[in-house]
Amino acid sequence: MVVISIKNSGKLFEDDIRKSFPENCLVHRLRDTAQSYNNSSKTSFTWNNECDFFVFDTKNRIFYCLELKSTKFKTMNWQVSKEDLSSKMIKYHQIEALTTFANYSNVMAFFVFNFRDDTSGNQRTYFQNIKDFHRMIKEIKRKSFDEVHLIQYGARKLIGTKKRTRYSWDIKEILNTLGSTH
Repeated sequence: MVVISIKNSGKLFEDDIRKSFPENCLVHRLRDTAQSYNNSSKTSFTWNNECDFFVFDTKNRIFYCLELKSTKFKTMNWQVSKEDLSSKMIKYHQIEALTTFANYSNVMAFFVFNFRDDTSGNQRTYFQNIKDFHRMIKEIKRKSFDEVHLIQYGARKLIGTKKRTRYSWDIKEILNTLGSTH
């Protein structure tokens, strides 16, 4: 019996990001729980990951905590509280965890937002510091945000190169920029 594994667009994006880090970075992908794959309420006692990746940049001596989000829609939404049980793209515990991580010296916490057009195959990706994310969701007075909001609130565009069907992202450039400003 042959088992064919088909990755969803979010997992493909994660793979592309992971492969784009320079060699001087130690990249660790936190494992997803079974519940996170199918949002099953039947799986009890599962761990909610704080973020997707821990990355140590040995050149700049900075530890990054990254939560990646990918969507085919024009906006992304978030849980406003623990009590908000509606299905949102950005979970409250992820916001809390990145906020906590950012309080340590030499640690930077980011969301990495990917907007993709499944018909054309084009993608646009942004790094946004958790502090800028908090300012954005406080000030926009909406329950979702788009690319314009990200740019207005300090997100840095990540340059991507499409190689046939997959992307390679210029993470080295953004890490050097972030490392020099930290």
